Amino acid sequence: MATKINVAALSLNTEEVQDVSQLVHERVFIQGELSDVHDVITGVQHDQQAVFVDSLDMGGEAMSGCTPVEQGQLVLTEKVFTPKLIAGRFVHCANDLNQLLKLFRKAQRVNPDHFDRIASQELAILMVKISEAIKTSVHGKVWFGDTAAAVQPGGNFTINGFNAGLWDQFNGLWQQIFGDAAIPRFTISENAGVTYVAQALAANKARTIFQTVYADADSRLIGSDDAQFIVTRAIYENYMITLEEKQGNGGIITYLEDGTTSLSYRGIPIKVDYEMTRKIEEFQDDLTVHFRPHRCLLTVPSNIPFATLSEGDLTNLESWYEKKDKTNIVDYAYYLDAKHGESYLSSVAY
Repeated sequence: MATKINVAALSLNTEEVQDVSQLVHERVFIQGELSDVHDVITGVQHDQQAVFVDSLDMGGEAMSGCTPVEQGQLVLTEKVFTPKLIAGRFVHCANDLNQLLKLFRKAQRVNPDHFDRIASQELAILMVKISEAIKTSVHGKVWFGDTAAAVQPGGNFTINGFNAGLWDQFNGLWQQIFGDAAIPRFTISENAGVTYVAQALAANKARTIFQTVYADADSRLIGSDDAQFIVTRAIYENYMITLEEKQGNGGIITYLEDGTTSLSYRGIPIKVDYEMTRKIEEFQDDLTVHFRPHRCLLTVPSNIPFATLSEGDLTNLESWYEKKDKTNIVDYAYYLDAKHGESYLSSVAY
């Protein structure tokens, strides 16, 4: 039995923090809500068909006699969502929490207050952090899931701390994109660098990436009102430097009221995904290089949907006090799958 609140790194003395409001939380780097980038399909528990309807070819020919020329077929394609049930549990025993810690309010009596901490400050903090972790975990699985997850070389993942069980529920979007030869691709040469330094982007490289990905894209994608570039951090910052150097020639960086910046390329918004970069740096690193650290995807939200039974499952936690074991238990569970749709609705660089 153990507590899920590890205080081993704290100095337990009279000067330690004694107020929860003084806690400094590790920042969770998640770029907005998942629904900002993806379509979210709910109500999916078992296999469910997703049908993609292609466009009809150009038609209409001169009519001779009484019978019009027969036209081509409407082509329907499908992807099947097969969500996997993903779950986790945290068990907290109040008696295993170092009793010298003054941060959390103490119980006034042993039974049940000392053991039952469901309404306590420490459980409240733990549950907030679990909720944040679910968001980052869903993001990681949607983008980086790999049913054949393995360490590098030959695989995508870092040697240190590799756990296939975190990644192998289903193939995420990148695995599907890597395996689809019909998607136009620009090769980012720096990704093949043999050291971290050699993987750094050359000056103005992001501009070349955007130019090529845009030029390679299908006109139906370019003409979509909700088209978006999704990029890793280094590409975004490389492009920002290029624009800053040319700022005097037209004011092409848009500064928002909250002080942040908004970038676009030929009218298509550029969304930097800091969490994607963090995942690559943490989990796709063989201690010499990162696995394809620079990535750019031009697509629309409906082409990279993920499916779940209920969006509420991604934020809801179940917690209770187990009298028999005198433990506090926090559970979460959700169904999840992600699909890349039509090849022509994506253009990519990596």
